[in-house]
Amino acid sequence: MIATSSEPLAAGAEPMPTGESLWAKARKRFFRHKLAVLGLVVLTVLVLMAVLAPLIERYSPIDLDLGSMSQAPSAAHWLGTDTTGRDVWSRIVHAGRVSLSVGLVAVSISTFIGVLIGGISGYAAGKVDMALMRFTDIVMAFPSLVMIITIASVLGPSIYNTMLVIGILTWPGIARLVRGQFLSFREQQFVLAARSIGVTPFQIMVRHLFPNVVGTVTVAATFGMANAILQEASLSFLGLGVQAPTPSWGNMLQDAQSHAILEGTPWLWIAPGLMIALAVLSINFIGDGLRDALDPRSVH
Repeated sequence: MIATSSEPLAAGAEPMPTGESLWAKARKRFFRHKLAVLGLVVLTVLVLMAVLAPLIERYSPIDLDLGSMSQAPSAAHWLGTDTTGRDVWSRIVHAGRVSLSVGLVAVSISTFIGVLIGGISGYAAGKVDMALMRFTDIVMAFPSLVMIITIASVLGPSIYNTMLVIGILTWPGIARLVRGQFLSFREQQFVLAARSIGVTPFQIMVRHLFPNVVGTVTVAATFGMANAILQEASLSFLGLGVQAPTPSWGNMLQDAQSHAILEGTPWLWIAPGLMIALAVLSINFIGDGLRDALDPRSVH
């Protein structure tokens, strides 16, 4: 006889196995991905540095000190000073706040637009799908970085314009992914059953279809954040992104445009360049881990 909750299990009997949720299995697969775990650790450190910037800064990141210009790394200035005497370490940790925030906000905008357009296109199909996908193709036909630079020039350089421009021009990839997923799910039995009982298209999309594409969207958004950080760095390096005195990893590289600085004061460009590389690599590693965890078929 099978033991009930009120009866003890017989000696030597094993308890009945309990089901494991898909998210629990995905979490286990993610933490078996060594590079993904390493990326998560590195990104966590970078985020903590940005959050705790006011506590771990040595000096003000924006105040000039003309008596300490271009000093090499030392006990007083861990990463040296720039050409106006500002402490590079303090600017690095504060710049992390800006660069990571730009990446997060920009990818949030692009993900929202991409999911909205891709979802409507995939579920509606027909002429609506045709119109939205042709519009998406037009946006994708232009080089994204060239368009971002052009629009940033028109709107003017600022941190908010940088977030907005990157966000509204990088959604087509996510839109096409979501559209493909919705097209494959819209004829499934659970969707047909929902239609037959009078569930509205909006409810079907939100309650039944979107939960099935969360994994795909999460992975795409992760890679999109890494790309947004690189694009912010490119804009700021060209003087079209975050403006001084607000530090970002991109505009800190502006000082590295001359040959004298590249050779004579390498700490001015090595530190922000390394931070960009660490942030992008760690986010990409996390994206790889999420892809394998949420889609076990991709594990080789």
